[in-house]
Amino acid sequence: MPEKIPDSLFQKQQRVRPKIEDVMVDVLEGDALINAQDFLSYLRENKLTPAWGSANSWKVSYKNKGVCYIRFHGAAEYHNMDAGSWHLALFSQFDNHLNELISDESEEIQTLVRNHIDHSESCGGCMPGLDRKSVNKEFTNICAGTSIQMTNPDDQLREFAKKLIALRRDAIINNRVPKCQYIKLGDRK
Repeated sequence: MPEKIPDSLFQKQQRVRPKIEDVMVDVLEGDALINAQDFLSYLRENKLTPAWGSANSWKVSYKNKGVCYIRFHGAAEYHNMDAGSWHLALFSQFDNHLNELISDESEEIQTLVRNHIDHSESCGGCMPGLDRKSVNKEFTNICAGTSIQMTNPDDQLREFAKKLIALRRDAIINNRVPKCQYIKLGDRK
């Protein structure tokens, strides 16, 4: 009789859809845990509930539009690579509202945003990309909507993340989120 292959972390979590709090305390410790709990409290205060999306990953949506993605890296599933860390992908679009928000932020925050501007890969409705001025620099052929990534955000980055979430919610409420349509690879020009 063949030996049964053990279930992957994804398969185990897919069956039970664990709560974010349960995985958080199993994977994180110390400041990383405290900071992630603070961020989760902010989400809950603003009636944003993370929904399980994949192995140790949760998506946060508002009115069926993505706001952010949270992921925890535990030792077992990553062979100690990034073990005990948590990651944020904050959905945003590069427009005047984001420029206004970051104009008063530190150089560190502005550099973070500048480093997360994606160039369009002809994947959606904004192709071939947009030309924008953001973070006091001209960009050509960038994606209309992208995400700003953070790993183990400290106090300053968590506060900025909260501002980005408030900006995203406002954009959703006021219909400023671009409608990006996925175009399958075979149909791209």
